[in-house]
Amino acid sequence: MLVAIISFAATIASIVLAVREVRGWRVNATATSSSEKDATPAKTERVPYRASSVAWALAFLAIQVFIGVWGALGLVQDEPIAPVIMNTVLTGCVYLSLARPRLRPRLLALFEPGSRWPHPQAACALAMVATGIFATLALELPSNHNLLWMYPLCLLLEIFLVTAVVAGFFYLFQRRGAASAIASFVFFAIGIAEYFVITFKSQPIQPGDLTAIATAAAVGGGYVFSITSFCLYGIVALALAMITSAYAALLKPDRTSRTRKQLLVNLLVGVLCLGGVIGHVVLIDYYNFLYIQVYTWRPLESYYRQGFIPSFISSAQTIQPRKPEGYTKSDAQDLIDEYAASYDAGTGATSERSEAVEQFEEVQPSVIVVMNETFSDLSDYDNLHAGYEGPEFFNSIDDAVQRGDLYVSAYGGGTCNTEFEFLTGNSMAYLGNGVYPYTIYNLTHAENLAQQFSDLGYTTTAMHPNHATNWNRENVYRDFGFDEFLAIEDFEGADTLRGMVTDAETYDKIVEMLETNDDPQFIFDVTMQNHSGYDTGLIPNDMQTNYLIDGTYDPEVNEYLALIEESDRALEEFLGELEELDRPVVVVFFGDHQPFFPSDFNDAWFQGEDDATHSERLYRTDYVIWANYDLAGNEQQSQQEDISTNFLAAEVMNLIGAPLSDYQKAQLALRESMPAINMIGYQDQAGAWHLSSAVADEHATEAFSAAQKAREDLAKMQYLKLFDHGDSVYTKTLQGAANETNPNLAPGTTKIK
Repeated sequence: MLVAIISFAATIASIVLAVREVRGWRVNATATSSSEKDATPAKTERVPYRASSVAWALAFLAIQVFIGVWGALGLVQDEPIAPVIMNTVLTGCVYLSLARPRLRPRLLALFEPGSRWPHPQAACALAMVATGIFATLALELPSNHNLLWMYPLCLLLEIFLVTAVVAGFFYLFQRRGAASAIASFVFFAIGIAEYFVITFKSQPIQPGDLTAIATAAAVGGGYVFSITSFCLYGIVALALAMITSAYAALLKPDRTSRTRKQLLVNLLVGVLCLGGVIGHVVLIDYYNFLYIQVYTWRPLESYYRQGFIPSFISSAQTIQPRKPEGYTKSDAQDLIDEYAASYDAGTGATSERSEAVEQFEEVQPSVIVVMNETFSDLSDYDNLHAGYEGPEFFNSIDDAVQRGDLYVSAYGGGTCNTEFEFLTGNSMAYLGNGVYPYTIYNLTHAENLAQQFSDLGYTTTAMHPNHATNWNRENVYRDFGFDEFLAIEDFEGADTLRGMVTDAETYDKIVEMLETNDDPQFIFDVTMQNHSGYDTGLIPNDMQTNYLIDGTYDPEVNEYLALIEESDRALEEFLGELEELDRPVVVVFFGDHQPFFPSDFNDAWFQGEDDATHSERLYRTDYVIWANYDLAGNEQQSQQEDISTNFLAAEVMNLIGAPLSDYQKAQLALRESMPAINMIGYQDQAGAWHLSSAVADEHATEAFSAAQKAREDLAKMQYLKLFDHGDSVYTKTLQGAANETNPNLAPGTTKIK
């Protein structure tokens, strides 16, 4: 409320100053009119820049009013210093905006012939440099609180790019201040968006996020958009950029004295500035030439130290998939054949596998995959210093086929990437930082579980109780060959928790499908209940938890833990129902990623670790493979096996005796040297983790060297399977036209919803 009081008081002060300045216009106009012979009446006198000055003043007033309202709603950090500074600057900008007509003659007098000041054009250029600096600050300050930590050359590069853009628009629109002010506002808006994304996901904005704006909007209702003092300092920088633009515009010649040459020069300068930025971004390799690299294991640090724009450009340039070093199509296929042959001679030749294959052919079990939103066991973080033991039922399952830690490539968000890894068996490790294959790449040729089960005669169903457009699922599922996709409209009237359809409702739908259709089924359930944010306060009293972290109650953490307890309860009930079902069913249950907040615990409580071990803790969830029948060749005593998401589907198919593709066989054989891999790093046979950038040398262990070779081999095999198919790399949806046909759908199958 303090921020609201300060802002509204400053708004009143701004209005008082504005009224006094406008009255001064009238007095000056009257005095001028009465002193001139045959003068035009004052009320009809047209003084340049009055209308535009009012517009500038209203823009600054609108910012003050908005912050006042936002503060009254309790959505601004309640401390006095930042709002006082911000409102002082905004009030000053209101006054200076309306003073433009009065001050313009004095400003122009500084550049009269014989003065020591530079030419007006040079002054405009200097003003644009100042505007660029302020706009850069407006971009960075909301989320990057210590600019002194930035690499100086990266900061200079960012200032150069921002200045070129604001100056380009300034000159392109014939030195109009509004053009550069709007450009500055866009940079500020990006900075605010970056602040919110970091707040909600603990991750920066990355290029792939631009293809998922609709998804972000669809799930954004659970977040609280409160701002900090640093956001207010960003507004200060924006206001300074705008007022500098406003005064730079005063230096242009009057409309009556402009020449065609001046118009052409302005246009040329604007085109050169904007064209130079485009050419720079297209032609300069940020990753290899400028060494601006976004480290997958700590992307936030990369953005903080290198700046938003350089880091974003570097990430964008890596979206184009690059061929692995030494890649040829024939060599990649040879690798698949060699690894597949190794599987056939090893695991594939065991009696356990033979028994499972024989049983699968006989019973044709239905396979239910539950990718549970944000499900993870945070007791890994020293029991949260609160005695937290994790999801009770999940951890007590002792009759599973297999269970363990699951290494994923998403943290705090990016559900679709875990989904992509599981369904296709491909790893995000080779696709760059901030990439979302569902929204970017052409996946019509990608091998996937839906297609695989469909070829076995299964009915295939995807299920997600939210909008079908989220993460482009409606198109991806069609390409994958799912017979049906149940989205939010198929859950009308379902129970919700915090406005999200509950896990239990999706499980009820699955049981209903199993009871009403005797065909073997593959059902892929992407739940929604546990989606962030976790400060809604909508958990019913009987579900709330009261864990004190180091003696302090954290409402966000407790809301999340309450949701996990509810997921755990629903899972117990679901498996209990399946035990009573008179048909064979296999359940694969796993979490897609951790919530956004454990990074704080990780940094505070696990200091001194190597980067790989420290980072991988954040990219670890849990999985369990469970069956309601005695699975041949397996003791079903919850054997522990840690794995990564891209290998999990092949592991499931191997355990239940289902037919395997050569690519899946190759993956299983390759796991002997590299048991797990994700976008952070990879694990060797000895259990040690190595960052993706790690390189084996003559001192490397045998296990590390073998894992690195396996990683290189998998890169070539994956590139062959994902990209070397002759069609466009990018999805038709990204190119502006939704896929209309599905080459994977067999004749007569049901059209996907």
